[in-house]
Amino acid sequence: MLVLVTALFLFLLLSGLPVFVTLGIPALLYAVIKALPASMMTYSIFQSLNSFPLVAAPLFILMGSLVNEYGETERIYNFARHLLRNRPGYSAKVNVLVSLIFSGISGSAVADIGGLGQIEVRAMETEGFSRPYSSALTAATSIVGPIFPPSIPLIIYSASAQVSTLDALLAGIIPALVIILVLFIFVVLQTRSKLISTPAKPNNIEKPSLSQGDDSLFQTFKKAFPIMFLAPLIIASMLFGIFSPSEAGAFAVIYVILLEIFRGEFKITRLIKCITATYKMTTGILVIIALAAFFTKVLTLEHFPQLVTSWFLNISSNKIVILLLINAMVLVVGMFMETIAALIILTPILLTITESIGVHPLHLGIMLVFNLTIGLYTPPFGVGVYTVANVVNVAPDKVFKELLSLYVPLLAALLIITFLPQLSLCFASG
Repeated sequence: MLVLVTALFLFLLLSGLPVFVTLGIPALLYAVIKALPASMMTYSIFQSLNSFPLVAAPLFILMGSLVNEYGETERIYNFARHLLRNRPGYSAKVNVLVSLIFSGISGSAVADIGGLGQIEVRAMETEGFSRPYSSALTAATSIVGPIFPPSIPLIIYSASAQVSTLDALLAGIIPALVIILVLFIFVVLQTRSKLISTPAKPNNIEKPSLSQGDDSLFQTFKKAFPIMFLAPLIIASMLFGIFSPSEAGAFAVIYVILLEIFRGEFKITRLIKCITATYKMTTGILVIIALAAFFTKVLTLEHFPQLVTSWFLNISSNKIVILLLINAMVLVVGMFMETIAALIILTPILLTITESIGVHPLHLGIMLVFNLTIGLYTPPFGVGVYTVANVVNVAPDKVFKELLSLYVPLLAALLIITFLPQLSLCFASG
């Protein structure tokens, strides 16, 4: 029966059908054939959604939507641009640094692309980088979004792995800084070869709505500081026990609204627009979580986690080898499967394996989320690449080609995070 379920799942997945269909049909077929009671199915779905940590997810999604809608992303970018301007390749370096700053506000790779993609690519193209390379770098740097707190995938992982949401979010701080550092060094080394002799004239990219005039560094800092201050404020409030992650999310939403009222830019219609977008995104996430939990229940009934664990341990009992195998497997899964669904399915399976070799659940969470996010930008699907290609009007195949070299720093960062677990456990409470 397990063979039938997995074969049907893989067939539907490779057919390109929506994730909820890919997960729902095999699980429902299994339930019908095995005559599972309806109460078992509904209870597994209910349990997956009856999780207080998940409350934080829509709040942080709403916060990111508000920051994008009110143009705060452009204020952040303008400050970073002034900070590093007049240096060769400054726009590429700004791309890396701003993604770290924005990741502390959005918690999502796709939100990073949507909020900063046009601005970053336009600036890099103006300086003299090709549009495909500018797009590829924008995609690569956005990968830090799901690692640095607040992170939507880490919130979902904490609920699935039944670990502290606060610990899971804080575990991403140092690994995110490592990713950015490795990317920054690689970009600095790559700048000379990627800068073309004659700067391009950007076209077909929507111009930023805010002025990017000749403000001084202090003026751009003054405009960007209130929103840049939000990320460390969120982290500090959780670290010192002032707010839980859900309370921090609610505080962040109120903070952004009050900030826009103070700036005189608040409009109720824009708030409603953000709430509507958050509702749609959250609904999609919850449907995937529910069906992924149902599918995972089927795998558990068929003892799939134990089978995978035995398979891994039969190959090798060496911790290094097993971690490399896990990374390889998750990278492949990330190429074909949506991140949230993969998290729900893989977490209980991989926890069974890693517990047997002494890997901390928080360390596994960072590895898992980072792996799956890299998969978001890897063929054959590469949803993140198609997103950035659509945002800046460039052929996806050209972005994929330029992205190849950027896998080097990303995989290097992955190995560092994998074999230095202390980076993920710096702020662990126990």
